[in-house]
Amino acid sequence: MYLLKINKKGDLIDDDGIYAIPEFADLVAGKQLGLKALMFVAYMSDYDSPYRHYTQDERARVISKDMYGDYDWKGYKNKKIALAIGKYHELQFDPLEAQLSAFNEKIDEYTLLLNDTKINIDNAADIQKVMIGVEKILATRQKLLDAIERRGEKKKIAGSRELSYLEMLQNQTNG
Repeated sequence: MYLLKINKKGDLIDDDGIYAIPEFADLVAGKQLGLKALMFVAYMSDYDSPYRHYTQDERARVISKDMYGDYDWKGYKNKKIALAIGKYHELQFDPLEAQLSAFNEKIDEYTLLLNDTKINIDNAADIQKVMIGVEKILATRQKLLDAIERRGEKKKIAGSRELSYLEMLQNQTNG
């Protein structure tokens, strides 16, 4: 997950970072909500959530069922959860990820349209245009995925580089 850490069992790791964010601390402090509700927020909001492929409404229903045993868990409508979800979105916002999410939603809409539309002589040309358009959207989506992946690689490279010759000289001079 992007902002919160989850252990191998799927439990949220209760670290001090949670309490530094007022909306998260508020949620965790509540007797009715707690860490489990913060986990719900993360599953609803995180770019890396295992539920990310669901639409927003369906995601809420599936997570509610998986975590609380009820598709219509009432806690989802709690004001503290809404504030925490808003804060989570704000803190993790990434323009590339936001574009990718928008592309994924439109691809889903086109897929539903194509599945629901029978081809006949009157609409065959229009269906073909839609399919060509989807192909272009998929190509652009792949470029976004590549850019996101490259960005991740740059972070890794920056973190594992050795000191340059000038940096070594500067360390010797200052040391």
